Amino acid sequence: MLSNHLFMLLLSICILSFICKTAHGHCEGKGVCECDQSSDCGENTNCIEQQCVCQPGFYDFPPLTEAVSDGCLGQCDQLGVTNQCEGITECTLSPQGFGVCTCPADTFGPPQCLDDCESNLQCNFRGNCEKGKCVCFSGFQGKNCELQESLTTPESVTKKPLKNLPLLVGALTLPLLLLVPAGLVSAITSG
Repeated sequence: MLSNHLFMLLLSICILSFICKTAHGHCEGKGVCECDQSSDCGENTNCIEQQCVCQPGFYDFPPLTEAVSDGCLGQCDQLGVTNQCEGITECTLSPQGFGVCTCPADTFGPPQCLDDCESNLQCNFRGNCEKGKCVCFSGFQGKNCELQESLTTPESVTKKPLKNLPLLVGALTLPLLLLVPAGLVSAITSG
């Protein structure tokens, strides 16, 4: 009976030690972890001198993401303008907790960020984003198709009503000319 309990205890310790060893190295307390091989660490990392270290070009962002558990998913780890990002891109924190190189506001197309759009969203759905520029649909204009073209009509169309003004006045006064004499006749006869 005692040997059965001892066997189960040793088996449990062995299983737990295997799980801990293969999951991410040996962890002894918070933040103190060692690795035996690179597979003990997270993505884009190497095990160097029993420490999980980010591969060149990848970064972790402690305490949000750490090489030993989460891997090194970031493109940068210094927020703002940094030499870790190319061109005029800046390091910003992603919702997942690692640094990404992004263009400044209202610019697209890293690393130089010279484009006006990357999708139809930036064209206000009033045009298509083609090669970084908004090509506006008929009736819209502007860098991001934000302006609606004027609804005024050309000069030739606006002059036509002026040509027809005498006709319009005549059409309105003719009924009056017919009603006035009829009204006078009825006033005279009624008395």
